[in-house]
Amino acid sequence: MAYFEVAMLSQAQSTPADLRALEELFERLYAQYNRPLFSYVLRLVGQWEQAEDLTQETFVKAYRALARLPADSNYRAWLYRIATNTCYDALRRKRLIQWLPFFEDDAGPPTDSPEHAAADVLAVRAALAQLPPDQRTCLVLYIYDNFSTEEIAEVMGCSRGAVKTRLFRARERFRQVYVGAEEKKP
Repeated sequence: MAYFEVAMLSQAQSTPADLRALEELFERLYAQYNRPLFSYVLRLVGQWEQAEDLTQETFVKAYRALARLPADSNYRAWLYRIATNTCYDALRRKRLIQWLPFFEDDAGPPTDSPEHAAADVLAVRAALAQLPPDQRTCLVLYIYDNFSTEEIAEVMGCSRGAVKTRLFRARERFRQVYVGAEEKKP
């Protein structure tokens, strides 16, 4: 029996059938959420290798806690909550929050030239970088990962009203910074 199987059995005090069911659930969660979680973590930390490590750490934490999770839980929100906390811990340790450029398909509508498109992407990155981490997290989850306000509230451990307030403030701050950058262009 592998180390994780022994740890899972002792932790959950489960039967081998329960262990198999938990392993199957974990495999489904991993298959379904590995890629989206990696993209989310990459946007938060800005470094490919660190994002890989933090995504793996997220799934290790999820695996260890899966036996204690109620069966009717929102697994998506639960995994993103673990990922968010894992990233915040890493960023706190690093004392530097960076944002990676959004992927090519996130660049928005086509523009007249590649230079103009690159400038737009840089302006979006700069505007996002000026948002507080909680507002940035809300905005990325809502716009890029299509989370509902209820799911974001679960991920961030706050009320739905707090999420709506953060989203409103994030959009307003983003607009101010983005428009200000656009006006300064020659």
